[in-house]
Amino acid sequence: MTRSQTTAPRRVAILGVGLLGGSVALSIRRQHPDVQLIGLVRDRSKGDALVARGLIDDFADSVANVCRDCDVVVVATPVDRLADFVIQAAKHSPSDCLITDVGSTKVEIVATVAADSLARLKFVAAHPIAGSEKSGADFATATLFDGKPVVLTPDTATPADLLQRATDFWTSVGGQTVVMSASEHDVHLASTSHVPHLVSALVARMVQQPAGQLVGSGWRDITRVAAGDPEMWTAICAANRNAILSEMERFAEHFDALKTIVASDDDDALHQWLAQAKETKLEVENLEF
Repeated sequence: MTRSQTTAPRRVAILGVGLLGGSVALSIRRQHPDVQLIGLVRDRSKGDALVARGLIDDFADSVANVCRDCDVVVVATPVDRLADFVIQAAKHSPSDCLITDVGSTKVEIVATVAADSLARLKFVAAHPIAGSEKSGADFATATLFDGKPVVLTPDTATPADLLQRATDFWTSVGGQTVVMSASEHDVHLASTSHVPHLVSALVARMVQQPAGQLVGSGWRDITRVAAGDPEMWTAICAANRNAILSEMERFAEHFDALKTIVASDDDDALHQWLAQAKETKLEVENLEF
């Protein structure tokens, strides 16, 4: 007998209690005050601090001990290790446990988990489109996912009732779910997140002195995400390399076209280009999810 789709979870494991994992914990606590939250934490002093802050109720240093008797497991590790943790969690959790994640890439993760006959029947891949250039549990917040898209990318073997449980879970922490394939997700995120991050980093790298003393809000706005964790972003780019390279080619084509407009001395063409960019930005920001 499987757990009810509408029943609040009793015990939730968080594998990786950082910004996203910690925010999941706080969001669950807000919705379900009586839930027991268990974190995978290998440093006792860090675990004690997380308990003291109320992010988790208890912690352990092994996947087996954390996942035992859990209704839900949320894997919030770096993407290059995420699938391995999903497979471990599947081995050590109850047969009707829901395993989900927060990874920014999906194709490699879904494919790796799909090759494990046990894990693929417990796992629904998810990507909440929420976060910050900051990292770590100190920046976790209970409202991080409120009103934010959460992309679910089930594979062909994902049971319908499990997908519904994942939908209910992510909705309960404030998200608005949308379902698409893993490949669609990675192509879209290359365009809206991964390449923009690299462009932000490039702008940050290009500034030279004394220009660095003259940066204003425009430079700070466009380079904000460049302050993100380099290790995390290296793993994201490696996992979505092909889609990112394809999007970088498209970016280069558009940049060359813009360069041609600027070089042409055609101010009307430049004005039209900038006006279209402004219009597109406003349209995207006002899209209803």
